[in-house]
Amino acid sequence: MSVLSEVRSRVVAVRVGPAVSGRMTVRSALVCATLVLLTVVVTGLALSLGQIVFSPAEVLSALAGQAPGRVELFVVEWRLPRAVAAVVFGAMLGVAGALFQTITRNPLGSPDIIGFTAGSSLAGTAAIVLVGSGFAVVAGGALVGGFAVAAAMVLLSRGGGAAGFRLVIAGIALNAMLVSTERWLVLVADLDDALAAGLWNAGTLNGTDFAFVGWALVLGGIAMALAVVLLGARLDLFDMGEDTSSALGGGPRRTRLYAIGAGVLLVALVTAAAGPIQFVALAAPHIGRRLAGSSGNALVPAACAGALLLAAADLAAQHLVPGQSYPVGVVTLVGGGLYLITLIVRENRKAAL
Repeated sequence: MSVLSEVRSRVVAVRVGPAVSGRMTVRSALVCATLVLLTVVVTGLALSLGQIVFSPAEVLSALAGQAPGRVELFVVEWRLPRAVAAVVFGAMLGVAGALFQTITRNPLGSPDIIGFTAGSSLAGTAAIVLVGSGFAVVAGGALVGGFAVAAAMVLLSRGGGAAGFRLVIAGIALNAMLVSTERWLVLVADLDDALAAGLWNAGTLNGTDFAFVGWALVLGGIAMALAVVLLGARLDLFDMGEDTSSALGGGPRRTRLYAIGAGVLLVALVTAAAGPIQFVALAAPHIGRRLAGSSGNALVPAACAGALLLAAADLAAQHLVPGQSYPVGVVTLVGGGLYLITLIVRENRKAAL
């Protein structure tokens, strides 16, 4: 092993108080720092670009509260909430995806694939069609729908060491039924309700305001931090196998339930605030784990990768086509499809060798 490889593989211990501690390799720490730096750059571009372009100095002055009122209006009032939401929601989706992929031991174990996002989306759509498009109504419906699907999935996937496999199979079947039901609701709804549901289902950060999504950002940030701190060690044991985890006091069944609860909460909060945003939860853990060279849960790299992915996708949604602004969900769908195609081509090449 080279000296560089030895340095990269060294483990850095992190301790916050007597009860909270963790470990991270030097390579993982460097990768996370790089992803955070790139996210800051993308966020800076999101604050600078638009119909009126501001320089980095003007953006910094606005953030410090020292810019003219016109600059602060554009940067702080209009652009900052959307940029912050893209970063935090992306990190939340990355952690949620890493949680599900770890407990299912399946690279396709994403909330987009196994029904949790569809559950929140269906309940939110039902709230729009049957009750109204008020923010509180839609958000409440999305949260209830996510946890209802979680309860159903836990019951359907019960059973020993195969629970992860069963969770994926049951989730794919349930996802198909939920998506079909949602489409039926949109078809039978009034035109105005159908248009509102269609816009929400696209997954969008347009018009984001701290007054409306601030609660989701705060709750999601807390839930994400608790998941990383409290579940990281448990998931490392879980990744060794259920027998080993039980022998070491990891409690695999409890770990699975805690991870499902945390993952569903994160996905439901994002869906409630911005609609269903696809593929970030699927791709971010893969990218974070591959870059960090980690075979474990890689929650922190997944969070950093998710933040960068959604921030970059939203920047592209706003400025890729001049004069047009698209829902960020459209960009993540296209990017996610290309990512899956790339994975398939790479796997085919490996199989051919």
